[in-house]
Amino acid sequence: MTGLHARARKRQTAGRLGWGIADQAVSSLGNFLLGVFVARLLGATGLGALGVALLAYSIVLNCSRALSTDALMVRYSAAEEDSRRRAVAASSGVAVLIGVAGGAICVLVGFVLKAQPAGSEAGSAFVALGIVLPGLTLQDSWRSAFFAAGKGAKTFVNDSVWTVLMIAVLFAGQYLDFGITRALLTFGGTAAIAGLFGIWQAGVVPRPAGAIGWLRLHSDLGPRFLVENVVLGAGGQIRTLIVAATGGLAAAGAIRGAEMLIGPVAALLMGIGQVAVPEAARALERGGRALWRLCAGLSGGLSAMALAWGVVILVFLPLGIGDLVLGSVWPDAQVLVLGVIVSAAAGCLHVGPSAGLRALGRADKTMRCQLTVTLLFVFLGGLGALAWAARGAVWGTAAASILGAGIWWRQLVMAQRERRAATEAISDSTEIDSTGAPA
Repeated sequence: MTGLHARARKRQTAGRLGWGIADQAVSSLGNFLLGVFVARLLGATGLGALGVALLAYSIVLNCSRALSTDALMVRYSAAEEDSRRRAVAASSGVAVLIGVAGGAICVLVGFVLKAQPAGSEAGSAFVALGIVLPGLTLQDSWRSAFFAAGKGAKTFVNDSVWTVLMIAVLFAGQYLDFGITRALLTFGGTAAIAGLFGIWQAGVVPRPAGAIGWLRLHSDLGPRFLVENVVLGAGGQIRTLIVAATGGLAAAGAIRGAEMLIGPVAALLMGIGQVAVPEAARALERGGRALWRLCAGLSGGLSAMALAWGVVILVFLPLGIGDLVLGSVWPDAQVLVLGVIVSAAAGCLHVGPSAGLRALGRADKTMRCQLTVTLLFVFLGGLGALAWAARGAVWGTAAASILGAGIWWRQLVMAQRERRAATEAISDSTEIDSTGAPA
């Protein structure tokens, strides 16, 4: 019977992980098609304005997740239904308020940019983004809420509704005067509709009034997760700037081309990453060994898939597919592919311990790890770029990923030891209290 339960549990876990991957595929498709429509209808200037606006959107989204839904997934994935519903109401309320605050800042930035002769396109993009940001953060909060509840199918449906609505409006926009403002209003407006649909799916209404209480209750996690998310997003941008400054835009473009080739691995990583923390929290309920097995399985499985995809790239792309996919960028990107594959495979090893540490509530350790690994990433990548341009940057990043994996796993081992020691201390204390003397 125990074996049957274990197999059933593994099937359920695999199913939830599968919904995470499927949802990421839908989200990636929507973002890709938005970029294609803007590029075709508005040209390079419009695409550049969209890129700047989406960068601001990702910053606000990282802040929203850190302060609202990250704590939800850590502390309520294995909670009772009533407790989780109350937590969802409060966390989604925080997400809406962060969207409102971020939106107000974006609108102000937009008006400042519109006052500049060369900034009207970017200014319009920021104003439009600011208007729709509350809907975007609300919709994103349901993604975490459903994954925390183990209902990834609802997340997939919600993101599918958003994507279908967005594509339909963008397609109609081909026959209208469709500028960057309407493109972003479509992007965020359809997300807001999906966010309202999420209220119906969850049967929970966001409670902004509970925001202060939520932030106070999870003050040990939120600020640390905020630092972690911001640092994670900034690391790649800094490396790109260093490469562009030392090797030129062509070197940065070659690295981008090589990284595009492992896009399926990145999508898989993001899909699994969405559900890794809730699954780790559930595994922790079954004990430290179950948590360790899950973390090792996630990291090992993802790394093996990254290496397998790397073999496909190394074998088949030199046969002409690389030229077809990247065109003139392929010759420069080809020499970087091996380093990018090694970096991606090593980076996959970070997923398990990161999820495990979050499930343990050790935001102090995850923040320390992320700061250390990002500094390694920037330092070794930048040092490599200075010494050997694009190749040096790629292999410096790979070295940082390998060292980073060791740092993450060491911290997970230490955290589990500390947890066992604390549990044993509580057990001993209980025995003393119950007998009046040490057992």
